[in-house]
Amino acid sequence: MTVATIILAAGASRRMGRAKPLLPWGGQTLLGWELDELMRSCVDDIVVVLGARAEAVRRELGDGARYCVFNARWPQGRATSLAAGARALGEGGRPAPEAVLVVNVDQPTRAGIVDALVTELRASGADAVQPSYRGARGHPVVLRGALLAELANASEAAQGLRGVLAAHPPQLLTMDSEPVVRLDLDTPDTLDAARRLLGVSEEPAERTRGARGG
Repeated sequence: MTVATIILAAGASRRMGRAKPLLPWGGQTLLGWELDELMRSCVDDIVVVLGARAEAVRRELGDGARYCVFNARWPQGRATSLAAGARALGEGGRPAPEAVLVVNVDQPTRAGIVDALVTELRASGADAVQPSYRGARGHPVVLRGALLAELANASEAAQGLRGVLAAHPPQLLTMDSEPVVRLDLDTPDTLDAARRLLGVSEEPAERTRGARGG
């Protein structure tokens, strides 16, 4: 099963007070760490959707900037970034993915969680799979590639990803041993606990990213 990922990283990070993709995370940036985790997983293709502070993020990623696309409409809402990422996956001669993983940059995840969700999607025949932790829905969500066109037409009026999932209710995969699926890095006071949970340190990000594989 070919798997593509859309990372939504376009927001202004107003409540955090600094760009979330550039947060120090295990000796690099949060976005760099997330890319590394995805490359350790079953994911085959990645699109990172940027908006606010796009050039600063590109510079910090170095060679990883090749995954990035810019969404000029980012101030109009997250749905515009989801649509931009989905459209990018359908362009440039990319092979059509059989599954699409949607990741918010402020909701970091592990490679093992991604692999478990994709395995469940493949085995279940569901249109979408979403993790749950102690009865609460979590993230990320993986959807059938057949829904890529619906993601590309996502809008704020139709509630973005939430609207797509309302039309295609996800199968829940219980992950009661993985509180990571409930992480949401909205404000500075959430960072220390999240780093501990993921086993990363708060070290200064490297100023220059080396050549990144993938």
